[in-house]
Amino acid sequence: MLATKDIVNYLDEYLRIREIKDDSLNGLQVQGRPEVEKLGFAVDASLDAFEAARAANVDLLIVHHGLFWGREQPITHSHYHRIRLLIESGLNLYCAHLPLDAHPEVGNNAQLASQLDLDVEYYFGQYKGTPIAVYARARKKLHAGELLEKLKTVVGEHVRLDEFGPQTFRNIGICSGAGASFIPEAKQLGMEAFITGEPRHSYYNYSKEEKMHIYYGRHYDTETLGLKALADHLQDLFKLPTQFFDLPSFI
Repeated sequence: MLATKDIVNYLDEYLRIREIKDDSLNGLQVQGRPEVEKLGFAVDASLDAFEAARAANVDLLIVHHGLFWGREQPITHSHYHRIRLLIESGLNLYCAHLPLDAHPEVGNNAQLASQLDLDVEYYFGQYKGTPIAVYARARKKLHAGELLEKLKTVVGEHVRLDEFGPQTFRNIGICSGAGASFIPEAKQLGMEAFITGEPRHSYYNYSKEEKMHIYYGRHYDTETLGLKALADHLQDLFKLPTQFFDLPSFI
């Protein structure tokens, strides 16, 4: 058992919560029990996630998409029911959005590169002053289908490939979730392929005309990796049990 404040303080520093500007209100969003015996992880701050965490006796739930997004919001309807459940159950809610995308060790993009056996060269794609996408390089030239099969083993069989790039390539951009807006910058920096989560209609013809391979692995699935890596890190560090709640949106 550890004090909630000690875990929160560690997360704030490790993930650079106060340094990274974001639309999301990152850090501890809803205060619960003062001590933690079990950590939970979920992509979204949904009622399903909160109910699953409560049933599993989780004391601190860490999510990627939290409840508060930089604007005032009345506590009514579904928002009310989510917050009520958290307060009544004493469940702490902690959010790490861009800080988890951009982290060089447990970040979504760093983990995608690592699990695809790609070497991260540098970060690009600034959002509010923080580069969050990665320029990764394959150790040997890849065919489009070869990277597709690798990506399927990481995020699932549903990966979509817009196969418009060169026959073989090594330079790959990665930005999980809704990262398609960085495709033009990736092209300018010399990347021949790009991996993200959600498709954007406006980039279909762009990638075709600019001769880039684009891989879409779904928003949800590309953003489970950082949470799972963070769970492993915290379990090793704090010796607390952890549980990831897989509640896919299929988007």
